[in-house]
Amino acid sequence: MSLTLEPMSQGSFRNYLNYAIKNYALEKEKIGTWTSDTAVDKAYESYERLLPKGLATPNNYLFSIMFNSVTVGYIWIAKDVENETAAFIFDFEIYSDYRNQGFGTEAIALIGQKAQKLGFSALGLHVFGNNSAAIHVYDKAGFFPTDIRMKKML
Repeated sequence: MSLTLEPMSQGSFRNYLNYAIKNYALEKEKIGTWTSDTAVDKAYESYERLLPKGLATPNNYLFSIMFNSVTVGYIWIAKDVENETAAFIFDFEIYSDYRNQGFGTEAIALIGQKAQKLGFSALGLHVFGNNSAAIHVYDKAGFFPTDIRMKKML
């Protein structure tokens, strides 16, 4: 497999941001954290807070995941605010047409190498509890739970 991580271009970043805000809002709505009438606004606010200078936001690294010059996904890491020796995966996706082909596993390995080269000693992430496919990829890649947040609907 010839998967690579390429720094995200400004055009790709604009497309990513439009997609990511909507997707994040839907995920937060789906798990009951946000309501449908506020989800998009809250997602937008989150991205504005986390990436106030877009691609130029210090200590943030956004990549397009490429396979034979085709973009198959994206990944965004940043310095972890709770542990500056660690990088945190803020967003990661393999597009649906390219899933279940090993791209996710390989992209995680590549971002680990990239994080090491940037001076980080660990890599963390958050995964929605209902995303069993992602949890499988992360387990396979050597990630382990550090915190578990649970909820009961009343």
